[in-house]
Amino acid sequence: MSRTSPARDRLLKAARELFYADGYGVSIDAVTERANVAKPTVYAHFKSKDELIGTVLTSACEEWFTELDAELERRDGDPLAQLLAPFDLLAASLPDPAYHGCILVNSAAAFLSADHPAHHALATHDQRMLALFEQLATRADAAEPAALARQLLVLYDGVKARGLVDNTGDAARDARTAATALLHAPSPLAR
Repeated sequence: MSRTSPARDRLLKAARELFYADGYGVSIDAVTERANVAKPTVYAHFKSKDELIGTVLTSACEEWFTELDAELERRDGDPLAQLLAPFDLLAASLPDPAYHGCILVNSAAAFLSADHPAHHALATHDQRMLALFEQLATRADAAEPAALARQLLVLYDGVKARGLVDNTGDAARDARTAATALLHAPSPLAR
């Protein structure tokens, strides 16, 4: 079967909504009911529930980077604004009473095996964010771009965790302030 089809798209949308709202214990039956497809359709597109989870997470990651890339393009020519873009996007989206945490972080906490697709998706996301932060830190003339990138990743991940108990967006704004201070500090603490 094709990698894209209306049924596959409905399955991914339904799975993402249910996994995010109710956790990863949601049954395949619940996903098929929400997607309005027969159960064999799931296995025509995905070998297992774990593969479905991995695909949902990869899709969520790609959506984030598409949104972030568009924001970086809007801020082209302003390296500091680009460096702060991830925090601004989080601040804009976090005043959300339905926020249940980052779907990637939640999945890694739900599946403790490092071999699970959830861990792979989160690791891939974090590696991409780390590389992007280092690239942006270099453009912003940071003294130690690699060290600053690691620190920014901690702030970024912290916003998503903090949002579980404070969905006002304050954590993202505070992280933005801290990121600015780190950029302007004489030298970020190295490893």
